[in-house]
Amino acid sequence: MHTFNAIAKSLGEVTLIALVLGVGVPVIFAAGIRFWSLEPAAEGPRTSTRAVVTALAYLCFAAALLVVVAGILYIAKDFISHSFDIQLFGAKPPKK
Repeated sequence: MHTFNAIAKSLGEVTLIALVLGVGVPVIFAAGIRFWSLEPAAEGPRTSTRAVVTALAYLCFAAALLVVVAGILYIAKDFISHSFDIQLFGAKPPKK
């Protein structure tokens, strides 16, 4: 029974992380697109509301980009550790 509980717990953790990253990051990016697409009704001077919405859009894009870069670095952590002797995300140092 212990093995079943351990497998169920691990499967739940993987499923939760997959949902957060698989759905959460695209939703953040889509929110950035939505904020960025808000156009004023008429051409005129930029308002403070438009500046806030544009800043929110760029913040969403930066958050999505940060998650993507962190994912790439996590996947390549052993290569980076071996090639450049930089340990990221708990990578083991190269043997000398």
